Amino acid sequence: MKEIKALFLFILIGFGATFLTAQDSGDDSFSGSSSINSTASSYGVAVSENYVLKTSDVIGLQVYQEADLDKAVRIEGDGTVALALIGKVKVSGMTVAEAQSLITDLLNRDYLVEPQVSLQIVEFAPRFVRVLGMVGSPGKVPMPPDSDLTLIDAISQSRGVTRLGNARKVRIKRNDGTKPFDVDYDEIRRGEAKDIILQEGDTITVPERLI
Repeated sequence: MKEIKALFLFILIGFGATFLTAQDSGDDSFSGSSSINSTASSYGVAVSENYVLKTSDVIGLQVYQEADLDKAVRIEGDGTVALALIGKVKVSGMTVAEAQSLITDLLNRDYLVEPQVSLQIVEFAPRFVRVLGMVGSPGKVPMPPDSDLTLIDAISQSRGVTRLGNARKVRIKRNDGTKPFDVDYDEIRRGEAKDIILQEGDTITVPERLI
């Protein structure tokens, strides 16, 4: 009888130690739940769901409890990404929320039952404008990934107009075929004219002031 009691006590102690070890190590097998959001956010870049996906953006896809489908992929020149099971999907021009919904629907249609899909930005496509001429630091100015870049912002990041620069005739040239146009940067700085929202690929030139 003593031997049976001792054996029973040994089993209880062993089980208790295993349970405490699992809790200390964060093992979710005892809680029966797991968070996909915390896993997805560990590698993605925080961005609004309204961010519009562009060619050369890198997106990270995670499907809950389907680790084989997790993938980071760059959006190709034709606006598509190649994904397991569903093949090529055109996502360029869609918001993050729209692309996530589309991929979820495609997986749910033929392959998975109510898949939980998380789509995040891993790397943004490079976007920039050029600021040339009479500024402190001429060259490329990167554009924010999900907000506007204005003329004041761009020239400020180029260390401003120099003493020899003519701020009253700053020229903006665009890549969309429109005719280059001049703006009075002094008026914009003083708040007398509306600031210009720049477009990707714009070239801003500050001419030399005639003395």
